[in-house]
Amino acid sequence: MLKIKMSSPRLPAHTARHASRVAIIGGGYTGAIIAKLLVERGPRDIEEITVFEPREHLGCGLAYDIPNADVRLNVAAHRMRAIPGAPTAFLDWLQTSGTLTIDPQAVTPEGIFARRRDFGHFMQAQLAPHLDSGTIRHVEQTVRAVDRQSEQWRVTGSGGTVVLADILILATGHPPASRPTVIDRLDPLTAARVTDVFAPNALARIGKSDSVLIVGSGLTALDALTRLDALGHDGKITLLSRSGLMPRPHAGGDFAPFGDFRGANLTSARKILATVRATITEAETHGIPWQCVFDALRQHAQELWQGLSLQERQKFLRRLRRWYDVHRYRMPPQASALLEGGLDLGQITMERGHLRSVWRDGEDLLAAIQTREGRVEIRCRHILLATGPDYRGYAGHQRFLLAMHCEGFIQSDPLGLGLACDTAGRALTIEGTPNSTLFVAGPPTRPALGELTGVPEIAAQAANMVDRIIRSCARGTRTIVISQRE
Repeated sequence: MLKIKMSSPRLPAHTARHASRVAIIGGGYTGAIIAKLLVERGPRDIEEITVFEPREHLGCGLAYDIPNADVRLNVAAHRMRAIPGAPTAFLDWLQTSGTLTIDPQAVTPEGIFARRRDFGHFMQAQLAPHLDSGTIRHVEQTVRAVDRQSEQWRVTGSGGTVVLADILILATGHPPASRPTVIDRLDPLTAARVTDVFAPNALARIGKSDSVLIVGSGLTALDALTRLDALGHDGKITLLSRSGLMPRPHAGGDFAPFGDFRGANLTSARKILATVRATITEAETHGIPWQCVFDALRQHAQELWQGLSLQERQKFLRRLRRWYDVHRYRMPPQASALLEGGLDLGQITMERGHLRSVWRDGEDLLAAIQTREGRVEIRCRHILLATGPDYRGYAGHQRFLLAMHCEGFIQSDPLGLGLACDTAGRALTIEGTPNSTLFVAGPPTRPALGELTGVPEIAAQAANMVDRIIRSCARGTRTIVISQRE
């Protein structure tokens, strides 16, 4: 590979530099915060910003476009550092907008845990001035195709809108949920009783006292419990977990992160685990809860991930990922109380194992579960899938992404975490070369960055990406990368 740095032709003093046009595919939190920062940080260098998002509002996406009022954020408001440079913006908005007045249940001893939809409303408020002024254009369409035309990206929407852009940002968020293979083999009548938790009207057909099997035991499953409770559901609920692990609760009190994981030569999954355990032991001697250790670990997670070899990353994902997730992604206190109460009353039960088969038995479904002790059968009326997104083969989960993959513009990463990219978010071509006009943002960039699911991490990535794009648009030199096919 050969890199050549060339000076751009010097423009006469009276000639204005051509500003760049940016297209963003995906208008959830990631795409929205990038658009906002581009407007505010690059008014001279960015001519046009277009966001393709089929939902009515920008800034919500699947995570925060939830009509149910009882589904809550799993992070306290003071930790939702959603706006770079204004870390308390969301908390300030909650207090000044009157939201806490109509939602007093948000206030808990562990902090303010707001409703998911209220964070969506907050992001709508952040984008509204830019949408009203026209500095951000919202195309309310899905993307049908992306191709290259005269050294620009041409994005075609499902409604026929065509946009040409100098820079394209893929902020396509989470893929569909993973599905147990047995579900795809069901006959239509049985399959009709199996619903993805995030599907429209997923709970509409569930009766007040119907028994429900929820496949999954993470935060998505807890959201399902919360939504069922809000509907007055009093039937028996079984949570099926392959690992038997549930998200942990938050700690009470206002503790700071505890522990320093920088420069500790943590180059293996084993070393990281040993250091975390030792730090938790030390924290306990000071009366500090383990949650504070994970808060500190989160701050250094990207650095630690980048210091691991491919083999060690695979080992972490295989052996430690689920343990990390249940300690890192903790349940809001409201969901914790609901789960604990349901377990105590016997309304909610846990089963550890794998779903092997499902069949109809009159008005019920029978689900065969393979556990360590043997096979058990669960009788229920409905099955809800809360298995979390499936990032394997990410480049093929939308038609336009698959076409871009076939053209060699993008590729799925070998670990099944998203799209191959560098730490700057530049997409790697099929040859492994970073594309300086094609960026990946948000959770699909986890292959390069590791920890990139929480709002604060996405906000930091967005700020770095926007600054890089603006510098690229304004600089007086350009780098040409020449790559020869094998």
